[in-house]
Amino acid sequence: MTAGDDSSGAARPSQAKVDSRPPLKPSPRPDFLGVPPLRFQEQYVWLVFLGGMDVMFTWFILERRGGREVNPVAKEVIDAWGLWGSIAFKFSLIVFVIVACEWIARDKPRTAIRLIWFALIVSVLPVIYSAALLIFHWMSPPAL
Repeated sequence: MTAGDDSSGAARPSQAKVDSRPPLKPSPRPDFLGVPPLRFQEQYVWLVFLGGMDVMFTWFILERRGGREVNPVAKEVIDAWGLWGSIAFKFSLIVFVIVACEWIARDKPRTAIRLIWFALIVSVLPVIYSAALLIFHWMSPPAL
């Protein structure tokens, strides 16, 4: 027998492994209510940015430059509810696209990424068009 061995064969308290972690507790909510991270976060940021630019350019052209809305759906929304209605309409469409992309991405991620890129292309077109109108307007002052 060596010094430090216990004749009973039991482990000494200093050698016993003590688990200091708290016991696992059940989740406060079921897993199906959990929210996974968004799949296309960078594209969503660009979508919201382009939506904001579209609203700002539209407001500037309509209110400050006396322009008119060429999109018939947007014209009806603006005529019925004004600028705040058009903002709510624009961002409700953006939320719809984001929810649709996340829903589709569960089963068909390639289709979802195509949808978000299609939405980005469609969203950038009015921004480019409005910017071009403003640049053209500023470069050619009205004749006196």
